[in-house]
Amino acid sequence: MENKLSYQMNVFAPTEEIKGRKVLPANTESFSGIIDSTVDGVVVPATPMKIVANSAKLPHFAPAASGDKIVGFLEWNVIRNGYAKGDMCQVSPDTNVMYMEASGAINANVNVAMDSFSNITIKAAGDNDAVIGYSLEAATAAGQLIRVKIKIA
Repeated sequence: MENKLSYQMNVFAPTEEIKGRKVLPANTESFSGIIDSTVDGVVVPATPMKIVANSAKLPHFAPAASGDKIVGFLEWNVIRNGYAKGDMCQVSPDTNVMYMEASGAINANVNVAMDSFSNITIKAAGDNDAVIGYSLEAATAAGQLIRVKIKIA
């Protein structure tokens, strides 16, 4: 009798929904960088990131705010729950799929936008919102994690 785990490439890869965890088979565009020295505190997974103007060699990232050019979203890593200045990190840009936290109900296959840059939550995009991607599944309530195909305008 064949065991389900016997033919999987990496049976130790996480399969649960974790905020900021990329959906592995769908992601090929992630890139590395460093949390910039100007960043205070800890940056958590799924945070929208911008590239700092004085970047040299590897990109230097800082959390984006409303109106900033978002280049991608900070990826979750099994080794750490957050990143401080000077830490190496991975960012998921356009085309990657990531688990993100809904701030309320969101239908599947609708454009989504950041609802809160401080709580790192998303909502269904309105007419004046900056679209960051579209939902691949529905959320029925706040706090649920859904897969989002990143598509930064």
